[in-house]
Amino acid sequence: MSDISLLLLIVLATIGLFIWNRLPLVVVAMGSALSLYLTGILSLDHIFVGFGDPVVVFVAALFIVTAGLEATGVTAWMGQQFERLVAGSSRRLLVIGMLAVAALCPLINSSGAIGTLMPVVMLIAVRLREQPSQFLLPMAFSSGAGSHLALTGAPKNVLIANSALDYTGHAIGFFEFAWAGVPLLAGTIVIVLLLRSRLVPARIAPRLPRDLRRHAETLVQQYRLTSDTFVLGPVRGSALAGTRVEELPLEGGLRLISVIGPAGTPRRREALRASDRLVVRGSSEKAHDFASRQGLKVVALSGAEAAGGLIDRSTGVVEAVIPLRSSLIGQPIFPGMVITPGDLVVMAIQRHGENLIGEVTLHAGDHLLIQGPWTALRQYEAREGVLIVDRSDSVRRQLVPLGVGANAMLLIVAAMVIAIASGALAPSVAAVLAAGAILLLNLLSVEDAFRAINWTTVVLIAAMFPLSAALVETGAAQLIAHHVVEVVGAASPRLLLAMIFILAVVMGIVVSNTATTMILLPVAVMAANAFGVSPLPAIMALSVATSASFLTPVSTTSNTMVMGPAGYRFSDYWPLGLPLTVWYFVVAVWLVPLIWPF
Repeated sequence: MSDISLLLLIVLATIGLFIWNRLPLVVVAMGSALSLYLTGILSLDHIFVGFGDPVVVFVAALFIVTAGLEATGVTAWMGQQFERLVAGSSRRLLVIGMLAVAALCPLINSSGAIGTLMPVVMLIAVRLREQPSQFLLPMAFSSGAGSHLALTGAPKNVLIANSALDYTGHAIGFFEFAWAGVPLLAGTIVIVLLLRSRLVPARIAPRLPRDLRRHAETLVQQYRLTSDTFVLGPVRGSALAGTRVEELPLEGGLRLISVIGPAGTPRRREALRASDRLVVRGSSEKAHDFASRQGLKVVALSGAEAAGGLIDRSTGVVEAVIPLRSSLIGQPIFPGMVITPGDLVVMAIQRHGENLIGEVTLHAGDHLLIQGPWTALRQYEAREGVLIVDRSDSVRRQLVPLGVGANAMLLIVAAMVIAIASGALAPSVAAVLAAGAILLLNLLSVEDAFRAINWTTVVLIAAMFPLSAALVETGAAQLIAHHVVEVVGAASPRLLLAMIFILAVVMGIVVSNTATTMILLPVAVMAANAFGVSPLPAIMALSVATSASFLTPVSTTSNTMVMGPAGYRFSDYWPLGLPLTVWYFVVAVWLVPLIWPF
């Protein structure tokens, strides 16, 4: 059996196993790659070449950049802006999400756009009580139109522009692709709005982000922080001015929770200043007695004030549970106690739903409310002997827009976008440099960076490269292309565009749009010359066709990136992808020749 015959069997088997959906996608993809080596179609060097491909490196680095945006609160800020525009409407979220992805594609390409906006849209979807799967697939599909809005929308656009100049002498302008891209985007949005409810499955995401908007208020209510918590101050005019925190003459069971500075930021170590206020817990009688002796005003803490004091840019709160066999059982603790690591304070202790006052020994099942700097909270969460209910990173990413490090993160992303958009750096280099800067500035830990990478996506993309290479090296792709062109013969040039489109879409199921473009460009040009017409419409029709990659999750990186987070199956793509492909067909065959005549 020839190499081409063996290869076609492997391609059919791979597609069949993808559709069957009983085996993990990475197992099928790696099995396909290894079968090419075992059958002698490709050498060992070709089998794993995908893991070093710039596209794979770019995608992995983008996951780290996305995590950095989340960790510094930029994603939370973007989410707030999105929410204002969405105004509680899932339809608006859908349209705005698709438009935003398309707009970002020329700047950071489709993978970057999806990686940046996916966590924002998932969070808003949860708040709207919708499954993210209802939004992520349309967003991934809108990146196809977005890649056709400018020269930098996709790597294959550069190939198209170079070929147009070489074969026709026509220099394609930076935004000339948009003559077809804008109709593609408009049609995509209309089709999605009309057919989404019937064709986009409501899959349950394997890991949904929790909606933590009212997290602080919930903790205030649970721990009843307003019933025995008081604000005393300001210190101005009191004998306490200049007193160190650890020297405060508290008595009668009063416990200092924190010192609030003029900016509302908790402080615990410095000497008291004139504008400082003390947050204490204890009985109302003792609080008023202490305040009168020290010349302080007493203000009972409202729920909103208590919630606002728990979380800000520099300070957060976590709820910890003492599990069975914890080494902390039997240790003494009391509300207001400063604990390590860092400058952490025990805000409250509960046992069986009741607040504990004064010094107690820890029991299994006790709940602790711990407040302090975000970095110290992360260290506390890593210690043995406690279970964390909601991790501080999750809380911070939702509730602290533009937190510490946000400005640096925005500069890093801006530099990456400019480097990619201007062509100063290859996308993979720019993304890796951005990821490295995030780690060097400690905006994200190395461990969190590795956890942020969706390894299923990375391995799946890398494992598909050998199949694309085999189609080219064995001559299978060229053979199929030439046979299709022979079928067209001397018929209408529009029929040639139709056949090029169909061939590109079929090849795009398993071959990247860049590889498909490289294979079919000479075929399209030769066929147009045979018809005696300008090759320009054939070249631009091919550009549209290679953007119509909607039928499988492995057709584009964008399709693959949303698969895991949304919980899609392999067969979920083609129902909506098919009508979108038809619309792209109409644009390629009928609109393109009107814009770029034969």
